[in-house]
Amino acid sequence: MIRATHASLATVAASAFVLMGCTSDPAPTPEADVSTVHDNSTVRPTLTNPKIQPPDQDNKYTRSTGRPHVVFDPCTWIMPADLASIGYLENTRKRGVDVVAEYSFLSCHFESEDMNTTLAVNSGNVTWDEDQQKNGSWLREANVNGRQASQGQDPNSATAGKDSCEIHMRTKVGVVLVSQLLRSFGEQRGIDPCANLDHIASVVEKSIGKEN
Repeated sequence: MIRATHASLATVAASAFVLMGCTSDPAPTPEADVSTVHDNSTVRPTLTNPKIQPPDQDNKYTRSTGRPHVVFDPCTWIMPADLASIGYLENTRKRGVDVVAEYSFLSCHFESEDMNTTLAVNSGNVTWDEDQQKNGSWLREANVNGRQASQGQDPNSATAGKDSCEIHMRTKVGVVLVSQLLRSFGEQRGIDPCANLDHIASVVEKSIGKEN
């Protein structure tokens, strides 16, 4: 029985402007399935598996707001080797429920090798100030590889923040939210959801790129 199911994932995500999905059927993403793209004059590798590609961000809602498109896509920009370095399984890479509307979020989540936790990464165009206004009461100031950030446990989550821990990072177009959620094994073993999250966020931050 996995505790980080649809309900708990949605609770954590809603507090940070985005609804994430969770399924039990992992979709493998071969490490060789990689191409390169130009991003703001920077050449970077991206995963090309069609099952994990981001949605089109051009619709009547996005055009009406004037918000910039979300640049960093966690499902196709975080490389398999980086995922393995933080203890998460490549064959569990799965898109969450992407939001492309008045504000946009691209979502991805992964399961840990030790079965203790789920990692959710959400990249959005909600501004840093908007995020801090909504969530600043339970976030403390932090720094990830020199990037402005904040960290905390949402008191509105399923068990008053005890089952999840988050780091929010500022980007040029908005924020990236890195959330680690306990699964049932993690709860039984008394795992701290904040454990190793600094290192995890550091690896994710490198995938974002300094240009973003």
